[in-house]
Amino acid sequence: MRLADPSTYLRVLFSIIPKDIAVSIENRTGPMDSAEMRMMRRLVGLIQATSNAVDPEIVFGWIEEDLRARVAKQIGT
Repeated sequence: MRLADPSTYLRVLFSIIPKDIAVSIENRTGPMDSAEMRMMRRLVGLIQATSNAVDPEIVFGWIEEDLRARVAKQIGT
């Protein structure tokens, strides 16, 4: 399906992402509060906005790299 009908493939993929993320977060920290849900919806919306141009896995990689770089602490002097 990914090759034959990419738009349907992405639609299905994105339809399961929020559920999958929510289940993963709930299993580790308990249910999300409304502020956390808003953040997750915003994140999923941003990823969906790029779906026509960029593979979602690439977007996840960019987010991870950016967050790691922004919160990294310098070692030594």
